[in-house]
Amino acid sequence: MKFVVEKLAIWIKPEQRQIKKSTWFDSSVFDLSWVPAMQRRRMTPFIKMTLNTAYQVSAKGNYVNLPSVFSSRHGDFHKTANLLVDIVNNQPLSPTGFGLSVHNAASGLFSIIQGNTSASTSVAAGTESFIYALIDGYARLIDCEQQKILIVHTDETLPEIYSQYADEEQIAHSVALVIRAANEGEAHFSLQKILNTHKNNNKLPLSIQCARALHEHNSALLVHSGLKHDWQLTYHA
Repeated sequence: MKFVVEKLAIWIKPEQRQIKKSTWFDSSVFDLSWVPAMQRRRMTPFIKMTLNTAYQVSAKGNYVNLPSVFSSRHGDFHKTANLLVDIVNNQPLSPTGFGLSVHNAASGLFSIIQGNTSASTSVAAGTESFIYALIDGYARLIDCEQQKILIVHTDETLPEIYSQYADEEQIAHSVALVIRAANEGEAHFSLQKILNTHKNNNKLPLSIQCARALHEHNSALLVHSGLKHDWQLTYHA
C-alpha cells in the first residue's frame, strides 16, 4: 500500500490539554461561511469539525467532485446518547436528531452543500477506523481507478456517562486528506500491519498518531493498547 498525500488538514479542539500547542495541527475557530446559514444552525460540533477539515483540503485546486471516505470510531455519539436517554424516558425521538446521528450524516451534508455527486462511503472500525478508511480509500484508487480520493476522520470526546469505558485519550479532533497512488520513484508513504511489538503504550488515538507522522513526513509505529497488532507507517523519501 503506497500512497501520496497531496493535501492534509488536522484540527484539534483548543481545550484538549493532552496535546501541547504545536504547529502540526490547527485549533483556530471554524470558518463555515461557505455553508448556508439555515444548514449551519442545525449542525452539531461533530459535523462542524468534519466539514471544516474536509473543506480545507478540497475547496481549492483540482479537487472538484472527489470521491470520499468518511470515518469515525463513535460517530456523533453525543447526539446518539441524547436519543438513548429519550428512549429510556419514553420520550418521542426527533427525526432530525436521528438523521444527524447516523455515521453518514456528515458526508451527506458535505456532498449536498458542495454539489458533490461522487461515491462516498462511511467507515466505523473501532480503534482502527482511520486506518481502515485509508485502506478503503487506497483500494478504491487501485480497483476503481480513481485518480484522487478525499478521506476525512472525526471523533468527539465520549459523553460523560460513557467516559468510564474509554481506552484512549479523549480528544475532539478531525483529520482530512487527499491521497493518490504513488508513481514510480516518487516520495510516498506505505502502511502495513505488523506483529505487536510492545515497544510503547501510546494512549493517543491512532488517527492523531498517524496524522502527525503524515504532516511531518516521518515514519511511525502506530500502536493501541486494545490491539494485538501494530501498524507501521513508513515514509519513503
